[in-house]
Amino acid sequence: MMRLLAAALCVATSLGITWPVAAQTKFDGSTPMLCAVTAISECTADGKCERSTPQEENLPNFVRVDVKGGMLNANDGSGRKTAIRASTVVDGLLMLQGYENGKAWNMVIGTQTGRWGGSIVEDDGSFAVFGACTLP
Repeated sequence: MMRLLAAALCVATSLGITWPVAAQTKFDGSTPMLCAVTAISECTADGKCERSTPQEENLPNFVRVDVKGGMLNANDGSGRKTAIRASTVVDGLLMLQGYENGKAWNMVIGTQTGRWGGSIVEDDGSFAVFGACTLP
């Protein structure tokens, strides 16, 4: 009976220790994230903007963000990826930047909420993209 009580106490204590650590986890780039695309607006160079969907723009519904590995990966089996060229955390925001194929992109993720906004910009238009991230 004492062994069972001691084992239960050990489990309860370890749960009490690990729970606050998990609750403090932030979307600061220290671990990979899976980020959903929830809204897109496409804007042309003349300033006209329209709402769109990932499917209409050939964009993935989900993106894996691996700051330590320096990559954004489409989570759609296409193998598309792009390098994260710069990253920093400022005022509770994880800011990411990159460029490829004549386009520049940025992504700003709230370190406490996981909500994000970003853009993909080229010389004749841009996309404003919004979503939410989750941790593994």
